[in-house]
Amino acid sequence: MELTSSTLITALILTKNEEPNLRRVLDRLTWLQRVVILDSFSTDATLDIANSYPNVEVFQRKFDTHGNQWNYGLSLLKSKWALTLDADYVLTPEFTQETKNIVADPQDTAYETTFSFLVFGRKLFGDNTTPRPVLFDIDKCIYFDDGHTQRLKVNGTTGKYKSYILHDDRKSLSRWLNNQDGYAIKESKKLVSSPAAGMPMSAKIRKTKVLAPFLVFFHCLFVKRLIFNGWEGWHYTLQRTMVEILLAIRLIEDEKLAEKPEPEPSLVINQDDLKSHLAK
Repeated sequence: MELTSSTLITALILTKNEEPNLRRVLDRLTWLQRVVILDSFSTDATLDIANSYPNVEVFQRKFDTHGNQWNYGLSLLKSKWALTLDADYVLTPEFTQETKNIVADPQDTAYETTFSFLVFGRKLFGDNTTPRPVLFDIDKCIYFDDGHTQRLKVNGTTGKYKSYILHDDRKSLSRWLNNQDGYAIKESKKLVSSPAAGMPMSAKIRKTKVLAPFLVFFHCLFVKRLIFNGWEGWHYTLQRTMVEILLAIRLIEDEKLAEKPEPEPSLVINQDDLKSHLAK
């Protein structure tokens, strides 16, 4: 078999009830010979959608942590390069072509990209997403857990894409809130247990529990200029603010529970002894 970009790369996607998103993502991956989906036992039409694409293989594993799930997924790949994608990452033609060019003449071990956030299908002027490595040499990289998410340890150099990926999540608000609350629980435990020394400024601001929601609100609306994006900009701003509010509430709970002393053991009085004592 001739080694081409389509055979050197395997896309890996984690899913759990991604019916609203998955088809748009897979439509942009038909150029690959193999796409692996690691599913956490979806109950919607996710598997039906995945199985309708001839280049897609589906595996299932019960989710425990992001790091473990991604690493298990990597063990299912047979190619040299992994293209790891969330189920709401839609590739642009420019990103696809740049990926092919990179694999044809790689200069680095991993490559990170930026994202352009879409709300109701409309691009925003800016967003708070951070770059992350999505394409890398499987034999030289491994995931590890970090709070509510995962990070990639790269044994080598990391290059940067010039193009970007569209981040277009269309799951319901109820599903989004449930996911964010789960992330807030994990992130809170990480912040509470982490020493203050060496903590990044963003974490210190979050630990105040008051500043982060206000700063994120104004940062999104005015620094990122989302006030000019209409209701889509307000939608994103309110979502990001809600994330910080959920985390603040979880931090208050975790910190107060950590400070609360163990309750004194209750004194159990035998009724017969009490009657005897009162009769004296």
